[in-house]
Amino acid sequence: MKRGTRYGYSLRGLKAGDGNAWSWLVAEFSGKLVGYATRMGARDPEEVMSATLETVANRIADFEGNEAQMRSFIFSIAHARIVDDLRKATRRSEVSIENTLTVLEADEPNEDTFTDPDLLEALERLPDDQRRMLELRYVVGLSTKETADAIGKSEVATRVGLSRAFARLKDLLVDDLRASSQEEALS
Repeated sequence: MKRGTRYGYSLRGLKAGDGNAWSWLVAEFSGKLVGYATRMGARDPEEVMSATLETVANRIADFEGNEAQMRSFIFSIAHARIVDDLRKATRRSEVSIENTLTVLEADEPNEDTFTDPDLLEALERLPDDQRRMLELRYVVGLSTKETADAIGKSEVATRVGLSRAFARLKDLLVDDLRASSQEEALS
């Protein structure tokens, strides 16, 4: 069986409006998109999923790629929707920054690492390329190679970029901790 059709993925079918291809796409990604939006703190994860699939439907004619690239494409759209939602919400976390640092220093971050609101706020202050790398790798769950492909860099450059992004993220959180400690001392 050809790669790409084993799980129902058929770009030709999606572009042609084939109901089976679209049913596969919705079944394959609906739950994942809602889960991703929930972990990222979206106020209405179902709306993020719906808006993402609508955008995919509107942009599928211009898409070219395999199943892994389709996954990156879909989650890139979802990410943009979530960022918009989070910017609108601008809510502050009740979770301590110390706890966030502990979570971040875990041996191998995973998608659950990126549910902490303090971490999400610091993540938004990273340069776009670093933020996107971390989100694709640890929130979406792409492999390092898939992440590299999605951002157009080599796998080695992506590994280095992820390491630097984590170091910068930790620095931002430490700065936040110092600032909140100073505010408490002045109170």
